Amino acid sequence: MSEHSLKSRFKFKLFSNITGVLLGLITMAFIPRALGPENFGKFEFITNNFKLILDTVTLQVPVAFFNWVSRKGHKEETDVASGVTLYFSVIAAVVFALFIATTVLTGTHSLLWPGVDAPYLWEAFLFTVIVFLYQLLVFLADGMSLTVGLERIRLLQNVLKAAILLGLVLVGVMNLHSYFLGQIAVMALSVLLSAFWLRKQNACDGRALAVWTFNRSDIRDYWSFAWHYAKPLTILMAGGFLFLYFDRWFLQLIGGSVQQGYFGISDRLGAIAFVFTNAMTPLLTREFAFAHEEKNTERLVRLFDRIKLFLFIAAVISCFLSAESETIIKLIGGDKFRGAAMPIAIMALYPIHQTFGQLSGALLMATGQTRLYSRIGLFMLIGSVPITYFLLAPSNFAVPGLAMGASGLALKMLLVQFFATNMQLFCNTRYLGISYAKWLAYQLSMIPAVYLTAKATSLISEAVASSFFADRADDIFANGVAFVGSGLVYCTALLGIIFLVPRIAGLSRHEISAFKLSALFKA
Repeated sequence: MSEHSLKSRFKFKLFSNITGVLLGLITMAFIPRALGPENFGKFEFITNNFKLILDTVTLQVPVAFFNWVSRKGHKEETDVASGVTLYFSVIAAVVFALFIATTVLTGTHSLLWPGVDAPYLWEAFLFTVIVFLYQLLVFLADGMSLTVGLERIRLLQNVLKAAILLGLVLVGVMNLHSYFLGQIAVMALSVLLSAFWLRKQNACDGRALAVWTFNRSDIRDYWSFAWHYAKPLTILMAGGFLFLYFDRWFLQLIGGSVQQGYFGISDRLGAIAFVFTNAMTPLLTREFAFAHEEKNTERLVRLFDRIKLFLFIAAVISCFLSAESETIIKLIGGDKFRGAAMPIAIMALYPIHQTFGQLSGALLMATGQTRLYSRIGLFMLIGSVPITYFLLAPSNFAVPGLAMGASGLALKMLLVQFFATNMQLFCNTRYLGISYAKWLAYQLSMIPAVYLTAKATSLISEAVASSFFADRADDIFANGVAFVGSGLVYCTALLGIIFLVPRIAGLSRHEISAFKLSALFKA
């Protein structure tokens, strides 16, 4: 794929993600207040849980599908792969639905999903399946370099979702049911529009729906590839399911939906820093896979080195959100969410190494090292369980813990992500023949420097704001002014640091003096 095409796809995907984040921030200023911590916590708990279950029962075949399309979509027909993946996913969704029905009929749903009534389970199921189908279409579009067109549809999706949710709040009918149904309607429309557009681009054909008409040898060839590719990931998901499930379930059991709401809002806000890598990851994965297919190691090294820029961007956003956690709560949550300030301060830092892990893991996935990826993931998941228990368990348990609630789970995720990412990084640097020590030194110098800058500007802004708004400490306007002012000072300080020390952002002096986006993808 040409350099210009990669640049164009990244720019549009990034623009779409930024727009989505801005619209999401607008809705986040109203939705948590309207729902309250308990209902917001229920939504976050059940949708996160159901996504985990569906990803597990589909055996990571959709990930194999994306790799297949990325490597072969430019030279081979993809209808067989699309059809087999779709039907397999539908069968998995039916099995999941039967499981939910069984738990509801037997009453065991109250044990598996504490505090969540049966109607919410079915709404969450429908929401999860529709989002899953949309993700399959995104995989197809990104794999075939059709990112720009589908991102236009996603822009429409984000605008409609924001309009509907804000409308529900304004007319006073926002509750957990309407919150689910509004999003389901928008996602269903997005699936229909995306499928229609991809059909017009000849990325898929109606024949994909009649998989039984394909040559059996073609189906066997694709399924053999998908199973070989996804098998190690399946082992990771199957082995890790209980560990991942345990985290949110234990928080729900110990802290209830309110603590789940605190963690949920911190997770949502932390994801803001993930916007840049969400745009880049599928594109970079495709470029890694393409370069690996062409056996171009030099290009792999150059692409991998560009991860530093995105790590820096994630650190810039994450550190600022962490330093401003108390102000953010005053702006979007109010008094009901005051207990979420500490979880936000911790969880806001999570996307730094989540960014690193996703982009570094993209190389392992693209080069077929799924077995290694799986082993690293399983090792960290197993080790995370006692950490979760120790941080969350109350002091009156037989084996006492620290009873840190949402803050404890956020801290656990931060620590585990750091170590897991660096294990991936160590393996990748050995594979590419570059220095791990330099990458580690970059993390340990760049992140503290950015955080100290964020904290200093936050303290200065708070002091200045308090002198002007001494009697309006909880006023939304006053806190909004302080937040924006702090952000402007912070950005100015960082620009000065980048100009003086370009390598902190993974850039060279030449790129700073003649900055062009195209230079970032030169390979």
